[in-house]
Order: sequence, then structure tokens, then C-alpha cells
Amino acid sequence: MWRRFNPFQSALFRNFRKQYTTKRIRINEREFEIRQLNAGDIKNLLDVQRKVYEGETPWVRSAFLSELYSRHAHLYLGVLEENQMIGFMGVRVSLSDGHITNIAVLPQFQGLGIGTILLEESEKFSRSLDCATMSLEVRRSNQDAQRLYRRFGYVSRKVLPQYYDENQEDAIDMVKYL
Repeated sequence: MWRRFNPFQSALFRNFRKQYTTKRIRINEREFEIRQLNAGDIKNLLDVQRKVYEGETPWVRSAFLSELYSRHAHLYLGVLEENQMIGFMGVRVSLSDGHITNIAVLPQFQGLGIGTILLEESEKFSRSLDCATMSLEVRRSNQDAQRLYRRFGYVSRKVLPQYYDENQEDAIDMVKYL
């Protein structure tokens, strides 16, 4: 009987947290650490958001806690230089989709390839759970991020009108077929 429902079987049993092995990478003679995040990192996540989003924090502490303790398979990674958080990414798996919930890199570190590394790690995680797609939303005004996602194979699905609460900006819903 399980064979008949095989596409759904794996989705039912994804409520676990995969462990991520901390990595060290070098970019332009600088060393960075990529590690799995936990509730103790939330203050740093909020600080990164404030710097990336000009004082705003699109996600509040309770939203991060909800994600970090979610029963759905998920992975939150931080990139650190000398123990200082410079970027992070979150991905949550629902059915056969790895949804990027968050990705942010401090402005002075953008363009170094850190966003690319985070996207690659999110894709590896999603593939390891047999996801068929990856998805995300991006601000309509964030052309740099849209270019990065398109380079990674994401395509626009639709516009989500007034998606962002703080300024009613539209979002572009994007998907990548794995």
C-alpha cells in the first residue's frame, strides 16, 4: 500500500532536522565559516536584517523561533567571518518543494559569492530530500537578487501584489525545477 502513495510518503516523514557539517571556505584570501544556526543566533540574524533592509526587520524573533523549531524539514545556515555573522539563509521543505524563506548578506560582503554559496547549500539540502522544486519570493525592486536567482535557473511564476507589509511592495514568486 505504501508504494501506491510513495510520492507522499517521504513528505509525511520529513519532520526532522538534518544536521549540517560546519564548513570553512576561503574567498579572496578571507576565511569564512558556514554553520547551522540555532535559537542563540537570532539576535545576530535580526542585526543582519537591520543592516540589509535599512533598519527594518522583515522577520521578528518569534518568526525565526517558529522556523528553527518547525516540525518540517528545514535548514538555517549562517556565514561568519571571525565569529561575526555576515549572512544567512533559511530553507523549509514542504511536500516536494524546498522554499527559501530568507537569504541576506551584509552589503559590504555582497558580490563576493556568499549568496551563491548559500543558494548552492540550500539546493543540496533540498535535493537530499528529493524535492522537485525550489521556490522563493523576491522584492520586485531587488533586481540584483533577481539576476542571481535567474543565473541559478529560477524563473518567475507570478507577481504577488502588495506582498510586503511594511511598504506594500510587490513580490516576484520564483521557482526552480530540480
